[in-house]
Amino acid sequence: MRAKRGEKPTEHEVLDREKRKTMDREITDQSIDFIKRKADGGKPFFVFLSYTQTHEPVDPHPDHHGKTGYGSFADVLAQTDDYVGEVLQALDDHKLKNNTIVVFTSDNGREGIPRSFGFTGPWRAGMFSPYEGSLRVPFLIRWPGKVPAGRVSNEMMHAVDLLPTIAAIIGSELPDDRVYDGADQAAFLTGESSQSARESVVIYLGNVLCGVKWRNWKLLLREMDEDTYAIKEMAYPSVCNLIVDPKEEVPQLNYLNDTWVDFPLYQVLEDHEASIEEDSGAPGP
Repeated sequence: MRAKRGEKPTEHEVLDREKRKTMDREITDQSIDFIKRKADGGKPFFVFLSYTQTHEPVDPHPDHHGKTGYGSFADVLAQTDDYVGEVLQALDDHKLKNNTIVVFTSDNGREGIPRSFGFTGPWRAGMFSPYEGSLRVPFLIRWPGKVPAGRVSNEMMHAVDLLPTIAAIIGSELPDDRVYDGADQAAFLTGESSQSARESVVIYLGNVLCGVKWRNWKLLLREMDEDTYAIKEMAYPSVCNLIVDPKEEVPQLNYLNDTWVDFPLYQVLEDHEASIEEDSGAPGP
């Protein structure tokens, strides 16, 4: 279906395998066209560009099929790189580079099924799991003159931080009739602070609370069966130091020497559960 505000929706193309091959090309072109139309308007604009690839089934555009010689997944990676480059070039062409914040990130690590592609480095597992291969994703931000170029950090940040961070940067006040899970990371991203505004994150699989990360420590109350992807209750919590055991292979390796971490880990869980009880729910329309 397709429609603009105030229009009656009309039937459009069917999203099938053939359409998937060209969709990312089309939404890239539409985004670039939007940038061109807004460039001379003198007003701020927002573009949310969400590619359909590299999710399975992996279907590169015909122009990129076979381009790398290393299979469809590599072709799609090259394709995405080209498309993002075109968007950045459009900002450059319209003298918007220095006044535009660009964020490149992902919603999860590689897909979790055995036949899926992608690589999570030393991190365990992938999507559908509470492990680092699911939780750690690329995050790149460009804002020339404001975000230091080439800076790399292992500090913790969450996608939900983007809303309060962007709002703070542009001087927008968020409604006060709801609870925000995000933290304002403006000072961290611009280099005013070397530390993230958060040091913890809760871990969910669907609507099931599985654990928490605090600094370099992780506590899991539930885990994933890596054969069936079912959520499993654990006989006792698993505590892992991700510095000495990044692959999460020996959860209790350093725990007996550092049982004090129970206090901050469980405090994060208690604070999170308390915030849910205090939340009145989504505000009405």
